[in-house]
Amino acid sequence: MLRKNKDNQIVTQKTLEKALTSQSKVILGAVSEKFNKIDQKFNKIDQKFENIDQKFENIDKQIEEKFNKVLTGQDKICKQLSDMQDENKASTELYKSHDKKIEKHEKRISKLELNIQQISHK
Repeated sequence: MLRKNKDNQIVTQKTLEKALTSQSKVILGAVSEKFNKIDQKFNKIDQKFENIDQKFENIDKQIEEKFNKVLTGQDKICKQLSDMQDENKASTELYKSHDKKIEKHEKRISKLELNIQQISHK
């Protein structure tokens, strides 16, 4: 059975193939154009992500610099604290030594005073 188109012409396999080929090209062209637009949008999104990545890298760098300053300051404070602790230990030992000497002197003075009293009572 033969088919007729809207103008009442007989549709042959050749005309059908020609029409399908033409329509396929139109459809593929439209699809290709849509894909190109989508690719452009993805490229813009990629660029935005690259910009965001760069901003995060800059923020990381700034945080690292500030953190290093804090750590350097902490190191100085820890060194001063350590020095003060060492001084405190040395001072404590010196005070203990002076206390012992003072006790010995007090005992000697007491003995001398006792001797003086005994001599003066005789």
